[in-house]
Amino acid sequence: MKDVRNLISTKKLGVEESDIKIVEEELGAVFPEQYKELFKLVNSPEIGEWILYPIKDPKNLKKTWDDMIRQNTEVREDHMSKDLIAIGEDGSGDKLCFKVKNGVMGEEIYIWYHEDHELEVYASHLREFIISTAEEEDDDFDE
Repeated sequence: MKDVRNLISTKKLGVEESDIKIVEEELGAVFPEQYKELFKLVNSPEIGEWILYPIKDPKNLKKTWDDMIRQNTEVREDHMSKDLIAIGEDGSGDKLCFKVKNGVMGEEIYIWYHEDHELEVYASHLREFIISTAEEEDDDFDE
């Protein structure tokens, strides 16, 4: 993920592997490797219009209180399927998600539309999501 880090303007420091493991235990599922690599580089990255939920960082509790675990607890109240883990949002209520199977989150990234609870594949993995989002922003900027 170091090769796409420069496409993310967020400057927040990453978290430790141990912080990621705590979240995996709480959620009952293991993150994809690309996700873990990214969060070791940068916590709560902003990618285009999407903000990925932070991993609680004991060194920065004020800025990470609204973390992945809290967000997933709240989204269950919105009737999101239990086989989804919300990893980010765009401010409209729509969520980016991973699907969980046998305690492991898949690589594919989905959009869960909060109004109709529909689910759509958005990218085959995190690196593709970051690159395609950066390209969309460049195209929007060029117009």
